[in-house]
Amino acid sequence: RFAPDADTQKAKLAMMGLDAKVSERDQGGRSVFRVRLGPFEDKATAERVRSKLEANNLEGTIVRVQR
Repeated sequence: RFAPDADTQKAKLAMMGLDAKVSERDQGGRSVFRVRLGPFEDKATAERVRSKLEANNLEGTIVRVQR
């Protein structure tokens, strides 16, 4: 099971109609949980989703994935 904060964030996004995924990684000997959306077709779509997040007081960062 993921950290409660990550689960809560994922649930908030689901209520907004966004399908998020939670991943876990080790960082400095402790577990860090990431809540991610996407991938998106293009940067403009990602920007629209980020604006929707900000309008709902949620912080978001766009990350470009290398292919």
